[in-house]
Amino acid sequence: MTFWGLLRAVLRYWPIVVAGAVCTAAAGLAILSDEGVYSTRTEIVFLAPTSPSNPNALRTQSEDVIDMAGVVAKRLTGPGEVPKFAAPDVTLVGLGVRDGWSLRLPDTGGQWSSNFATQRLVLDIVGPTTEAVRERQDELLDRVQGELSALQSERGVADVNRITALAAPETTVIAHVGGSRPRALAMTLALGVGAILTGVLVLERRRLRREFEQGSLLRHGEAAAPARSDRQRVRR
Repeated sequence: MTFWGLLRAVLRYWPIVVAGAVCTAAAGLAILSDEGVYSTRTEIVFLAPTSPSNPNALRTQSEDVIDMAGVVAKRLTGPGEVPKFAAPDVTLVGLGVRDGWSLRLPDTGGQWSSNFATQRLVLDIVGPTTEAVRERQDELLDRVQGELSALQSERGVADVNRITALAAPETTVIAHVGGSRPRALAMTLALGVGAILTGVLVLERRRLRREFEQGSLLRHGEAAAPARSDRQRVRR
């Protein structure tokens, strides 16, 4: 189709163009009004009880501590299956979540098996404001401490033998996450124009096909009419 043909098609189907332009403008306004989100990823390290033989709790690695961290996470998140991603550093923002939280034990295993090799939980929080994220962060950290204490109290663990949990201070920073508005607007405009032109071209091709079919039927009808007249004259 030539440029002038496309221009005539655009003018012919102007309601489609107007509707597409309104939708594109609405999407652009939504992008301009989007203030982004606030996110934080907090690491909660579980520490084994210290003893004369293990005075440094940070260096003590134990499967029991890892198991305890997993149980605490399960008690907070529920019995549902935890989604497994290709990379353990996937964030909620990367998944498209704009308001929510997740708590999980990092799984570094492959497709067919799991591998929990670190005694820490990863707490991801996303919210519309810094205050909302900080409030939820404090609440969830308190819940982790409460569940850990309750688990050990239920089993009568002495204070000296108790596992403790500590949030890594450098991971509690709340950051603003937002995209590039000029790029988002440019992509929205490109998609909107592309959708409008696609709709116009589809309708124009259907119109041309109908005209071609109608023209073919008329030509066949005109060719068949003289043939019938000739047969009638022969019979007479």
